Amino acid sequence: MMKRPLLLFVLLALVAVGIMLLRSCGDTAPQDSADAATSSQAGRAADGTGPDADAAARARAIARQREEAMHAAVSTLHRYLAALGGTDRAAADAFWAGKRPPAASGEADLRSLEKLRSLRSENGKPKPLDSETVPNALEIPIELRASLQGQPLRRYRGWYRMRRAVADGGWEITSASIAPVTR
Repeated sequence: MMKRPLLLFVLLALVAVGIMLLRSCGDTAPQDSADAATSSQAGRAADGTGPDADAAARARAIARQREEAMHAAVSTLHRYLAALGGTDRAAADAFWAGKRPPAASGEADLRSLEKLRSLRSENGKPKPLDSETVPNALEIPIELRASLQGQPLRRYRGWYRMRRAVADGGWEITSASIAPVTR
């Protein structure tokens, strides 16, 4: 009686091995032709021809445009902050949409600082606010340290939202949320 279940088990194992062998033999030819097609496409992409190379070049160009747009927006924000620390408030206001900040700009405490000696900024990575490949609206997280004459260092944290200006394609500030950091 013991031999019958053992024999059945061995027979089932042999059938399973046979099925696996047949499957692996059947997959060899299609895999080889797929490998040949892939290596042919890789060869065309490596020598800079073919649709894969064109798509890769377009993707690199779009990524470069995206990075340049974000860099331009951050540079505009830094120029604004430098102007904000100066004595010519109109020069700072010109960075806002409409050439002036809204009545409640979200940075009232920062704009009211007097005797500002220096303003140091550290921004985070800009976050696109639209679904465009190259964004037209960004939110830039920022941390600021304001050094005032005769006063302790002040810290601020928040964000600025910016968009591309229709007139010249530059960047302008549309809103801000900057608050003092209390420890």
